[in-house]
Order: sequence, then structure tokens, then C-alpha cells
Amino acid sequence: MLRATVVVLLLNMLSRLLGLVRDAVIVWQFGAGSVTDAYMVAYQLPYALQAVLGMSFVTVIVPVLTGYLVRGEQEEGSLVASSVINGTGLVLTLITLVGLAVAPGLVRVMAPGFGPGELELTTRLTRIMFPSIIFMGLGLMLTGVLNTHKRFALPAFAPALVNIVVILAVVLFGARYGVQGLAVGTLTGFVGFLLIQLPGLRKLDLRLKWVLDSRHPQVKAAVWAILPVTFATGVNQIALAMNRFFASGLAPGTITALDYANRVMNLPLGVFAAAVATAAFPAMAEKAAAKDWAGFGENFNSSLRLASLTILPATVGLIVLREPVVRLLFERGNFGAGATEMTAGALLYFALGLWFLSAIYLLTRAYYSLGDLKTPALVGAVAVAGNAVFSLALLPILGHNGLPLANTLAAGVNAGLLFYLLRRRIPHWRYRSLGMPLGKMLGASLVMGAVVYLGLRLLGGSHSFIMESVVVLALVALGAGVYGLAVILFKLEEGKKLLRLRKET
Repeated sequence: MLRATVVVLLLNMLSRLLGLVRDAVIVWQFGAGSVTDAYMVAYQLPYALQAVLGMSFVTVIVPVLTGYLVRGEQEEGSLVASSVINGTGLVLTLITLVGLAVAPGLVRVMAPGFGPGELELTTRLTRIMFPSIIFMGLGLMLTGVLNTHKRFALPAFAPALVNIVVILAVVLFGARYGVQGLAVGTLTGFVGFLLIQLPGLRKLDLRLKWVLDSRHPQVKAAVWAILPVTFATGVNQIALAMNRFFASGLAPGTITALDYANRVMNLPLGVFAAAVATAAFPAMAEKAAAKDWAGFGENFNSSLRLASLTILPATVGLIVLREPVVRLLFERGNFGAGATEMTAGALLYFALGLWFLSAIYLLTRAYYSLGDLKTPALVGAVAVAGNAVFSLALLPILGHNGLPLANTLAAGVNAGLLFYLLRRRIPHWRYRSLGMPLGKMLGASLVMGAVVYLGLRLLGGSHSFIMESVVVLALVALGAGVYGLAVILFKLEEGKKLLRLRKET
């Protein structure tokens, strides 16, 4: 599993870095104001649907296909996978048609604080990008099929292609066609997300067909499973939608600042936690299918430790370096110092929830491997309600920074409840063994943070782009060195595994 994790991690890192380049290019061309706010809201509507529904279909299909593979029933697995994928395509096409028709109403609900001009622009952009849910949703289904067969490279590269297409769209067409050129580029990128994965299917024993067997027991089970999985998967998207809802009545550019802070926070989350969860999910599904509960528990423990090895120092690093990082990534062109301050402030509170979100990645997949779809949905409902209460309470006190803090508190509630309830589900799970290594990782991260903070005080201040780059890279390298040394001194097993893997490759 470790080797697969490293492959996915490297490709996820490429995709996330390209995503930062994409965001920097967008704010360079369009700034942080009403136009980018309109694009963010318009992008969120189809993206939330495709991410939530597509990931829900993936979550449902991986354990089902894993069961067929473990039993050697490839033909039956092909029938079920084909039916679910074809059904997904039909459902997403219908949702697209409805979305195009009711786009003005959706925009008013998502951003009630927008004026008439912003509403009209957001509606137009929404209609351009809404069909992307078909391509992204089906692409995510293919990702699930390929991951089930332990093929991780091509699906992990597909998001990078989306970012490349969007970057090219802004550079080549942004000045001439404005934000509408960006919207068309976004749609084109999602088409590429689907198409680039099709060649990977040829190397599988599983053969997809043009069939829709809605009466098959496993297909029926998958359909009924979609609703709770969709809700649990969509908790984070609901939190982001709440942020936009509350922020739409604040100063122009607030939505953009929140979105960009969230994207910076998602860099380590999408690179490290997602890589570990992607590789761990089929492995946990296999252990659950074989009823190897000791192996299941150890697989979860090792996955959480491996994710935490990178997520905890990333959390501390983002908190300490939040302002120079945002300034380096975005402050140019139409993105000024005020936008940097707003974004860095939000990043502080988003970063505090980074470890909770990474734990949720693994916890939800543990439940889905067990066939338990209801618990993550019920816990997610509690988290959504908590997020609404926290937002209403914190917004008057902290302004726009109260919204990411509300997200963090809700994520903590979500992760805590999922972990507590999972303890009662897994026989002989040695969950207490997590305490010592996680404590060591946190201690090493805090030592690293203190050293980097002192370095920032010594080297900080406003610099040119080149000097800012040198300072940030130097501090990141310093932090990585200090953390690596602390990991060795604390004798953490995950550090030893990564060193062994590096020597082997």
C-alpha cells in the first residue's frame, strides 16, 4: 500500500501545484473582486454536484467490485459496474438539464447578497460550466474502477490535466473573452478528465458494456446507498456553500479570499491525505470482505499515522507562513495587499482543521469498507448543523474569519464522533496504539514551527517576488530539515518506512 500511496502522492502533488498556478493565473488576470466572486459561485454549483455525486458513486462501487474480484467473479462485476456507470451518466445528464433551466434560482439561493449585475454574470457562467458534471462524474466512476484494480497513476494524473487546460484558457483567451473564456476552459478541462482515463480500461479484466440492469440486487443496493453516501461525502461542500452564502453579503472579494484560502489549505490535504485514503480504501475493503478485523484495524492505524506524518507539520507550517505564502502565490496584478490580508486571515482558521479533515477522509472510507453507509451520513448531519450554529455565532465576532473557524469546529465534531463510534464496530482494534506516534508527530511539528517562526522573524518583511520566493523556500527547507531530524530522533516507524521505500526506488 505504501508504494501505491507514494505514486498517488506524487501525482496529486503535481495536480495541486498546477492548481495553485491556475489560481495565481486567474487572480493575475481577473483580480479578487465581483468577477471572481461570480466565477467562484458559478463554479461551485456544478463542482459540488460532480464532486459529491461522483465521489459517492466511487465510494459505493469500490467495495462492490472488490468483493467480486476477491471471489473471482469478473463477469458479474463487469455487469454491475457497467450498469452503475451507465445509470450514473443518465442521472447526471438529467441533473444537467434541470440545472440549466433553474440556474437563476440556484444562484439567488447560493449568493443572496449579490446585486443584479453579479447575479446575471453568475447565471451565465453557471450555464456554461454546468454540463461539466457529466464528464467529471463519469470520470470519477472510471477512477473508482481503476483504483479497485490497483491502477492509481492515470486517475491521479487526470486532475492535473484539468488544471493545465484552465491555465491555457486564461493565458490564451482570458484577455479577449474575459471570465467567460475561463468558464469554457473549465468545462473543456473536465471533458479531458474523462477522456484521459478511457485508455486505462483496456488493461483490465473487467469489461464495461452498454447495459443497464436496474433489477440486479447489487445495482439496487448501490442505488439505495447513494443518498446517505452523497450526504456524508458532501459535508465539506455544504460547509463551503455556507461560507459563500454568509459571505455574499460582505465586502466584494470576500468569497474569493475564502475560496483561495481553502484551496491553499487543500494542497496538503489533497496531496497527502487523499493519496493515503485512495490507496487504503481498496485495502480496507479487502480486509472487510475477508473479515480480517485485526488486519483491518492495523491497516487503518498505519494509514492514519502515514497521513498524520505529513498533515501535522503542514498544518503548523501553513499557520506560521500563511501571509508570505499567500503573498507569494497570489499578490500580483489585480490581487492587492488587502486581498492578501483577507486570504491569510482565513487560511489561519482553515489550517486549524486540516488534521480533522484528513482523519475524516480515512474514517468515512473505513465505514464504507464495512458496508455502513448510515453512520457517516448521520454524523455529517450533526456536523452540518454545528457548522451553521458556529457560523452564526462567530461571524459577528470575527467577520469573514469566523466562517473558516466554524468549518474547523464542525470538522472536529465530525471526526470525533466518527472515531468514537468506529471503536465499537471493529473487534480487537488497537486504537490506543495511535496515541504515542501521533503525539510524537505533533511534538516534532511544534518544534519545527518554533524554528520556522524564528526564521520568519529574522528574514520576514515585504520583499520582491524573487526574494519572497527565496525566503519562503528557505524556510520550508529549514522546517523540513528540522522536522525530518525530529522524526529520526523520535524513532517514528513511518519515517523509517519512507526511507526504506526511497532506497528501494
